Amino acid sequence: MPTTRNVFSYDGYEDILVEKQDGVVLATLNVPDKLNAMTIGMRQGIKRLIDEIGSDDEARVLVLTGAGRAFCAGADVSSSAGSAYVKDGTRPNITEPRYRWVSDFVSLDKPTIACVNGVAAGGGLALALMCDIRIASEKARFISVFVRRALTPDNGTSWLLPRLIGKSQALKMILTGDEVDAQEAYRIGLVDEIAPEDEALENALTLAKRIASNPPVTVELSKRAVLKGLESDIVRQAEYEEYIQRIVRDTEDFVEANLARQENRSPKYKGI
Repeated sequence: MPTTRNVFSYDGYEDILVEKQDGVVLATLNVPDKLNAMTIGMRQGIKRLIDEIGSDDEARVLVLTGAGRAFCAGADVSSSAGSAYVKDGTRPNITEPRYRWVSDFVSLDKPTIACVNGVAAGGGLALALMCDIRIASEKARFISVFVRRALTPDNGTSWLLPRLIGKSQALKMILTGDEVDAQEAYRIGLVDEIAPEDEALENALTLAKRIASNPPVTVELSKRAVLKGLESDIVRQAEYEEYIQRIVRDTEDFVEANLARQENRSPKYKGI
């Protein structure tokens, strides 16, 4: 059974509930009557959340999920979020690329976990793909719905999906628009774990807490190294690994890790 969480809330988000505890930020897409379809407020909230988590030293891992019976059903076609990008009239918002937030999400140094509790379709599928790790409820469903709407993929789907499951499986999903259930998603590598409906979020939070208990500088640089390696060659990657090894060896947490091992106790990391 899920446990009760004592939480601290980030304030002022529209259509997203944001809580933080023990270094884990839980963001819940919260328009359950519309299957958490992405509203303008939700999109803007995700952009803000990326910035705030990135600058919050106490935030070590992000868990993203949906309220009710869906993760995210894609764009809210009943609002302008479904057909147009809404600008607030300021120069930065006019000039910045429309989907800059996608690359910002993917390249966020803090690890991200999607708890896919129901349907993830269109842009909702893309949100799940942007996360580093995906834990699915038995009732999760994944749909690259674009072709059914005579649309091409967006939100980075055509970049993210083949890197995760390979070219042929990605094209099968994108060109048919067929629904992929949790078991098939696990078989093709789209998700990393399947859990019963009432355990999926707790499993995601437990994993997030395990990651958050590790030295933050090491965790963030390790994620950065993996992302960099996807676009690099072995020589440059090995050189980068040597570079970040030198960084972490100069941290207090590196000293603490070795002392804790010698003293046979759990380390207490400070993130410096």
